[in-house]
Amino acid sequence: MMKRLSNEFNYSLFLPLFLFYLISIGIQSLAAELDGIDVKSVMMKQILFCLLSLAAMGIVSRITTSHLLKYAPLFYVLSLGLMALLYWFHDPAMFAVTNTKRWLRIGGFSFQPSELMKLSFILFMVRLTLIDEMNQPQRSLRNDLGYIGKILLYSLPTFLLMFMQRDFGTSLVFIAILGALFVISGVHWKILVTITGAAAALGSTLLILVFSEWGNKLLYWLHFKTYQLGRVRAWVDPFQYRDSIAYQQVQSLYAIGSGGLFGRGEGQASVYVPVRESDMIFTVVGESFGFIGGTLVIFLYFYLFYQILYAAINTNNKANLYIAAAFVFSLLFQIFENIGAAIGILPLTGIPLPILSQGGTSLIVLGIGFGIMMGFKKN
Repeated sequence: MMKRLSNEFNYSLFLPLFLFYLISIGIQSLAAELDGIDVKSVMMKQILFCLLSLAAMGIVSRITTSHLLKYAPLFYVLSLGLMALLYWFHDPAMFAVTNTKRWLRIGGFSFQPSELMKLSFILFMVRLTLIDEMNQPQRSLRNDLGYIGKILLYSLPTFLLMFMQRDFGTSLVFIAILGALFVISGVHWKILVTITGAAAALGSTLLILVFSEWGNKLLYWLHFKTYQLGRVRAWVDPFQYRDSIAYQQVQSLYAIGSGGLFGRGEGQASVYVPVRESDMIFTVVGESFGFIGGTLVIFLYFYLFYQILYAAINTNNKANLYIAAAFVFSLLFQIFENIGAAIGILPLTGIPLPILSQGGTSLIVLGIGFGIMMGFKKN
């Protein structure tokens, strides 16, 4: 059942991926030009990461789903080990700037283990889901509660490590992955409604805590940082804090707004936005190419997701469908949060825009993920 069914190349899926790689090279080069950085070096670096990502995609696409799921526990344990190493070998320069332990530095090389963990997490949780379905063929409320309890138990090490790293934004991505799996696997609607209600209540409570003195003390005890609380305040009323904690978000609004319908044109953007090459890369799209350019990028994302899900459904393989749904939903959540923060409808969390934001680790790991999707073959 988990075997892939043919060796034909999926051009329909590869086309939007290839377009995104080209766009990422162009957008990163444009961001470098706007910030007065050497465009050639940035372009060559981005091309290198794109080539490495494509190479990873090609290699992984030849591995069967059954083999990936067979070794999913090993991948998960290794990823947990890499994340645990951050406690001792985190990048001191990045820690001084962000006060978070997200980057692992060994020698002159640094990367984010949480990016690799996203894929390992998906594979391992899908494996657990399939095993539970085989052991419990009859669905019931009680069985679904047992399944959720098992998933949360195995997820606990990941969330504990994310808590230690103070990486709240990435933790939300893992929660989104679990939510997608619960929905696609057919967990009882009463449980889903309860979980959704609890999440909404938790979010509302956190919002109240941000705006109260005693609440701030509790959040600090839970490892929330001043800049994280500031992001929420900036989101609620950005222009009140335009010269302090909301500076980045206000500049983002100005930049995107100045792009108008068709944009200012390449190299003509004038609004300064901090870290526009990473968390704020969508401002480069919006300011330089306007509403039309931003809409086309979003449309291309949805076309890519459609092709991934279509490829998985065509295999008539539940494992492929679960992997594809979890992977797509994790990317969809990141896109929604990143663009939502850029246009002011969501608070900043530091979540990058998939493929387009700067980051070699993210691009290579995404190549591995897309390689898994490229390995889904038609009947």
